[in-house]
Order: sequence, then C-alpha cells, then structure tokens
Amino acid sequence: MLVGDGLTLINWEKRKNPTKQEIATFAKENNLDEIVSELLLERDITDPAEIASFLDSSVDGLQDPFELHDMDKALELIDQAIESESKIAIYGDYDADGVTSTSIMKLTLQKLGAKPIFYVPDRFKDGYGPNLERYKFLADQGIDLLITVDNGVSGKDQIKYLKDRGVKVIVTDHHDLPDELPEADAIVHPSIPGAEYSCPYLSGAGVAFKIADALLGDEALELIDIAAIGTVADSVALKGENRVIVAEGLRQMKKNHHVGLEALIKKCKLKVNDITEEDIGFKLAPRINALGRLENASSGVELLTTGDASFAKEIVDETEDINSRRQELVSSAFADAQDQIKAQADHGIIVLKGNGWHQGILGIVASKTMDQVNKPVLATQFDENSGVMKGSGRSPEGFNLFTAMNKHRDLFTAFGGHAQACGFSIEESQLDELTELLQQEPKEQGFDPNAPVIKDYDLDLDISQLNFDLIKKINQLAPFGMGNPKPIIKFTNVTLDQSRSIGKDATHLKTLISDGTYQVAAIGFGMFAQAQTVGQNICDVYGKIGINEWAGRKSLQLMLDDFQMSPQAKKIAALKKVYLDYRNKRLSIDILNHFDNIVFFNDTYYEAAKRSNVKAKLIRYDEECNGNNILIYDRPHSLELFENFIKKNKTNYTALYFHTDLDSRYLKPDMAKMKTLLKYLYSHQNVQADEMELVAKYLNLQKNDVDFYLKVFFELNFVKIVNAFVEKADASQQRELIESPTYLKRLQRNDVEKILIESNFDDLLSWMSDYDCHC
Repeated sequence: MLVGDGLTLINWEKRKNPTKQEIATFAKENNLDEIVSELLLERDITDPAEIASFLDSSVDGLQDPFELHDMDKALELIDQAIESESKIAIYGDYDADGVTSTSIMKLTLQKLGAKPIFYVPDRFKDGYGPNLERYKFLADQGIDLLITVDNGVSGKDQIKYLKDRGVKVIVTDHHDLPDELPEADAIVHPSIPGAEYSCPYLSGAGVAFKIADALLGDEALELIDIAAIGTVADSVALKGENRVIVAEGLRQMKKNHHVGLEALIKKCKLKVNDITEEDIGFKLAPRINALGRLENASSGVELLTTGDASFAKEIVDETEDINSRRQELVSSAFADAQDQIKAQADHGIIVLKGNGWHQGILGIVASKTMDQVNKPVLATQFDENSGVMKGSGRSPEGFNLFTAMNKHRDLFTAFGGHAQACGFSIEESQLDELTELLQQEPKEQGFDPNAPVIKDYDLDLDISQLNFDLIKKINQLAPFGMGNPKPIIKFTNVTLDQSRSIGKDATHLKTLISDGTYQVAAIGFGMFAQAQTVGQNICDVYGKIGINEWAGRKSLQLMLDDFQMSPQAKKIAALKKVYLDYRNKRLSIDILNHFDNIVFFNDTYYEAAKRSNVKAKLIRYDEECNGNNILIYDRPHSLELFENFIKKNKTNYTALYFHTDLDSRYLKPDMAKMKTLLKYLYSHQNVQADEMELVAKYLNLQKNDVDFYLKVFFELNFVKIVNAFVEKADASQQRELIESPTYLKRLQRNDVEKILIESNFDDLLSWMSDYDCHC
C-alpha cells in the first residue's frame, strides 16, 4: 500500500526465511511446535538456555539489582536518609513511565517507613526534564535527598545547584546519556559506559523497580505490575529482563495489590484475569499519559499509590474525561497540520508550528505525522507563559533523532530524549535556524524518507490453518512489544468480502478475508477507504490473529496491518484493459462488424463465416493478426493452441467468445464406467458392434459414453471386431489410456472447457497471465 499522501511505498518482507527442513530439525531438537520454532528462528533465538528463558519469562529471570551502576551507593544514601529521618523528595516525569516510576519509588520508601514528598513536573510550566526553578523550590522546602526517576541524567547544571545547596542527589534514569554526566552522588542507569547492565533497555519504571528490588527483596514483586505499565508505555525493547517485568507484572495484576490500578482496569472494561500487554499499551497507559498531556500528572501518582477505593474512583472518572478530551484535541490538530505537511513534502524533516494546539498532544501529532510521511517530525507550539516554542519530536526506525538534535543543543533552552523521541524548548527566533540545520541530517545518517518502507511479517499461512490452538502457540512468545513484535501473518491471494465502514467517523473497516473456501473476520482501523480502492481484487493480506469475544462467545478475528493487490491481481487488472468477456453474449452481424479481425481456430466455423455478410476481416489463429481490436470466435481444441496465440497477440483489445455447436459439456472419462464396460465385453462373446445402445441401457450408461469408451478400447487394442462381433484382443503389452488419441483429445477438450469456458473471468485471466504477452 501507499502510506500518507502516496509518497512512500510499504514493501513487506519475510522476517527470516528458514526452510521447512530447518524448522522441522529445530523443532525436533528442542521439543517444540513448528510454528513456535519458526518464530524463534526468525528472532535469532536458537541457544537452548536463551530459548528456555525467553519462553518462560518467570520471576527467576530477574537479575541481581546490584549489577546496576551505583546501586550500592544509592542504597547507602537511602538507608542513611531513612535512618536519620531526612526529608526525601522524588522528582518524576509527566508521562506514563514517569508516573509509574514515581509511584514505585514512593511506595518503596513508604514500605521502609519514610514519608517522601514527590514532584511531577508540569508539562506546561516546568517543561521536560530537570527544572532549576523547581529544584530551587524543593531545596527551599529543606529536602536532604532528591531522587530523580525517569529523568535527571541530562540535568548537569540543575543538579550542581542542589549539590551546592548541600542536597544529596540520586539520579535514576534510562534516557540516552549526554556527553557529560551530572555530578550526582549516585547515578543508577543501565547504560553507563564500562558498567553496562545485562538489560540495557530498562524503562524508567524498570530502573525504579530494580531499586525497589534491592531495598525490599521479594516484597518488591507487589510493585512489578506498576513497572510493567511503564515498561510497555515507554516502548522499550521487550527483551531480557523487560520480558520478565511485563510477564510477571501481568500475573501480579490479578492479585489486586493496588486499589487505584484495579479501578482503572475496571474503568477500561478489562477482565483482570485476561489482561495482556496490549491492554496496557492501548487502554491503561494512554489514560495515564493523558493526565500529563492535558493536566498535571500528579493525580496519576495519587491513583497508583492510594489505598482509598472511593478516592481512586474519583481520579479514574476524571482520567476518563481527560482522555476523551485528549482524543478530540489530537483529531483536530492533526487535521489542521495537513496543509503544513503538504507544503513540506520535499523536506527531509517536517517541522510543524501549531495554531493554538494544546502542548500536551504535540507528541501524538508528531507521531501520527511520522506514520503518515515516514519522516522525522517536530511538532511545536508557542508557549505564552514561557515565551518560547515547546516541541516534541518523533522519528521512524533508521533515523536517530537524538543524535541529530544533540548536535545543536546550544539552540535549545531545554532538550532531552532518545533515538526515536525527544522533547525540547527553543526560542521562536531559533526555530527556523534549527529547521534549516536539520534538513541535512537525513542525508548524513543515510536515511531516505522516499525509499520504500520495509516492514516484516512472520508467517505464511492459509486461512484454513487459523484456530484457537494457533493463538496458544503464538502466545508462547508473549509478551509482545518493541523488540519482540506480535507475529504478523501473510495470507496470499485472498479477497475482502462484505466490507463495510464502522466507527464514529466511518473510517474503520470490518470485513471477511476469504480464499473462496474458508474465511475469517477482520478489523482494520482507518482502512475503509483503502478497502474501497482494492474492491474485490485478489489481495495479499497482513494481520495479527486474535480472539473477539461478544455476548459470551469467542471467535477468531484478524487485526489488519495492511492489504495490497497481489501481484497476480495487478496482472489481472492489466489484462482487463485488454480482454473483454463475450462468452455469454449474443453476437449479431452489427456487433461482429465492430471488430477489425475475427479469429477462428476451427475450419468449419471459418468457412461458414466466409459465407456470411460479416465485413470484418476473418483470419485463422495462425495468420498475422494486426488489428486494433479482435474477437476470438470459437474455442480451440487444446489449451496449447490458445497459449501460443496469446503469447503473440499484441492487439489493444481482444474479445473472448469461444463459440461451439456442442450443446452439452465435454464428456469426462469415468474410469469406473470404462472398467464396467470392458469387463462386460470380455465376459460376453456374442456382442455385435451395432448393439451398443442395448449394452448402454443394460449397464445404465449413456450411449455417447459407450461409443467414446469403445473407440478408446479399439485404439489401445483392448478389443477388436471380428465378423461384426466385439471380441477381446490379444494384447501383448499393457497400455496407458493416454496412449489413445481419442482419450487424449477428450482430456484436452475437457481442459479447454474447464479453463476457457467454465471459469469466471478473473480466474481465466489469472491463467492467461502466465502466457499472455501483455504481462
């Protein structure tokens, strides 16, 4: 398909192509199902120990928290602060990862007897990352220890200020490292050079959980469900320990450790016993994120840490309202951005300037625009309070946005992020300079936004192979997410049947994917218009199989990622511009005279046409055919004749009529009937050749069948006629039916009937595409 406004083509490729033998061998050696084996091979998970840990994802896979850089220093500082009853402050972030990180740290310290205060920056007043004014405020409150979560590693100057005030600082973060680290008392980060952690892609909540693990031991498992939300929400790679955090977190959710989380799950109409990582990503996390996008995210921390069920319900109701408002704002802003997107069609990086856009939804607008144009995108809006442009950036795989932006850090008043996402503040006067400088970055990084987008799929299956057992096999690789995407299945040469629009704006698609025999229900978000373009053409469909539950009944459902006219369908569409289906039309002289040439395969029809009043040029199939539009009048005796004709037929328009005088279809040789007749002839010595009609009635066979079979028997020397009687011949060798010219001719005519006459037009053109010169 074409994404966005048609600038970028999506090419689907198999993630890996292990052979059937490789899959079978791998499955046997590891005692695994072949579907599971193929998925593991595609992910390069082949070591037995790695396979076991990947498929297990049990709590035993949690690593020693003291392997993290400065963990021992951080615990010593926390122990000292608690023992001396020092005032501890937690400085978090306003996204879902930041909210869950703050919540984990708060609950951990409370379990140890501390009474920490926390501060979640306001997106609109404080901006992204460490804020000097807020640090000053906290220092004025007399704090002794500041613990940052999900931020802080880029706050060199701000942290120096606290240190100069005598405040101890523990930084816990996971974002990309700046050139120079802050001089904090401890920096707990999974990617410190020389001290890289075994799971370098922890989320902020993951790092916070590891501190809880070091402080609380097994009791920390009561917090791992919160860590799972932050891990999924921040789209970090679901590899190694992150898989354990999410898998165990989903298991812990069922135990209802947190009344606020329970209330949120209930509000989302989820069943806690069936909750998945997809529910976190599409239901729970967006609602927590909405708080920080439109309001202050502190209420999210209150929700996840409260023990008051009624208070939790109040926050959840408020959260639902905020999330609905967020959806409306995004829809409006994205529609407003379309003119700017078109105006920057030639730019390597798109920079959008909001027209009254809410700052909280800039990241979503940037993300949706990126998906539309496959380019890095910065979405900005002027902030009247601070007098600067606030912005959020997103970039596709293959382009490192952090690297590109970090080169120009001196232009920003605030900046932070990682390869695919960032947040920043910049003077309005500097934004144009930044925009111009960034346009060179795609070329320098070797990123071509106009190149086809390459996407991977995992399995080639037929619809008949879909069942609930297949879902169980696929889910052995869960949890799915970044670094371990949910497997995408390709279905080749299928159609979209009974397609209809659904949703408030009627843009979503509900359809049936069919191969003519089997079908499966499918949903495609925002795909109804795309479905209208392919119609009933044969498609290759890509999607993820899942379960739809309605009114207590479960059924299979495909969530569509894409569908494209198959290569075969494109050939058929091209041939429909050349060939016309006249097989069921009544032809008059006037109609025939509209053609330049009329082509014949049979001399009988050719001679008869010559005696008519047809003015069009009449030619045999093996003569030169140079007309602009022709009609093939009759059907050939064999497919080979027709194949050779269309290999050379370069006319612009060809009508296919395929006339014959035969009223019935060609006879299909029936082996059982042939054996019955031959057995009768061998056991009756007084059968006269002209008594075949009586024989046919006696054996309950058609007379024309008996005549055909008898001629075949003569040609193969199975029988002979002696003195007008049919007798068994003295055959000296075994003969094959196909050695009979009559039998062979009948098979050829049956093939002609089946393909040229009985097939629908699309199937006929599909067959012709293998031979036709227009392809």
